[in-house]
Order: sequence, then C-alpha cells, then structure tokens
Amino acid sequence: MTNVVARINITLPKELILELKKTVPPRYRSSIIASALSEKIADMKRKESLKNLKGVWEKSGGVKIKTEKDLRTWRKSLWSSFESKFSNSE
Repeated sequence: MTNVVARINITLPKELILELKKTVPPRYRSSIIASALSEKIADMKRKESLKNLKGVWEKSGGVKIKTEKDLRTWRKSLWSSFESKFSNSE
C-alpha cells in the first residue's frame, strides 16, 4: 500500500526544533512528527468521545467517570466481575 504524502509548513518553538535535530536523524523526522501527531489526535478524539458519552452514561444511572483513571478502574472491575462469573460457573 502506498502512502500519499503532502508537504505543509508548520511553526514550532526553536528549542523543540533544535531537540528534534539533535535527537532524530534527518530521514526519520517526518515519520516521528507524523507518529506523534497521530497519537495526539487519537488522544484528543478519545477525550472528546469520553466527554460526549459522560452525560449519556450518567443520565442512564452509570458510574460517574471523570478521568481516564476512573475509566480504567471501571474497566478492571467490569472484567474482574466477568472473570468471577465465569470461574464460578465451572
């Protein structure tokens, strides 16, 4: 599969550019920036989804989830309850 690429101009703090040049070899800089940007966008989308679902979830009587830590804790408790149900049924 071929990646279609496009060139853009962006402005970054000078210190960040110097650190990038010092740390990352020239041929890898674009991929490092693309990877970091992809992760950041995914994180922003995840947070926006949580924000949108929060009201619906709480209105339906669900557990109050305010942070990603709360979400992880809830997930762990959910999985442990499933595990205990399946282990008790054997």
